[in-house]
Amino acid sequence: SMSAFGAYFKLTESGPSNSSHVGLLVPISAEPVDVHVGLAWMAVGSMCLFIAGFAVGWGPIPWLLMSEIFPLHVKGVATGVCVLTNWFMAFLVTKEFSSIMEILRPYGAFWLTAAFCILSVLFTLTFVPETKGRTLEQVTA
Repeated sequence: SMSAFGAYFKLTESGPSNSSHVGLLVPISAEPVDVHVGLAWMAVGSMCLFIAGFAVGWGPIPWLLMSEIFPLHVKGVATGVCVLTNWFMAFLVTKEFSSIMEILRPYGAFWLTAAFCILSVLFTLTFVPETKGRTLEQVTA
């Protein structure tokens, strides 16, 4: 929440400001600076919604699921491959996102991300088994 509110105030301040340079501080008024304040709130709200959604879903669930879904005789190697793949893909997304934004423009890059999110939901609904209330032997079978 601190980063979200910090981003909001950085987006809405009227002049150059840096908290480490006290002489340059510009007081933040309760009045909106311009008409783009609504867009700043939308950006901050969207960021908060993404962080909250990721924190309860796509962030921790793959780590939990891989410990439940692999049989004992391959669990160590399979978990290692999953972790390697996860971090490698995170690296690729981080490294290539700016290139994708140049090619597809920002709106295209975010539509591409939305498409991948929809595909991942469909994949999960179709192929990932429910493990609630099942033993490891039942999941393995």
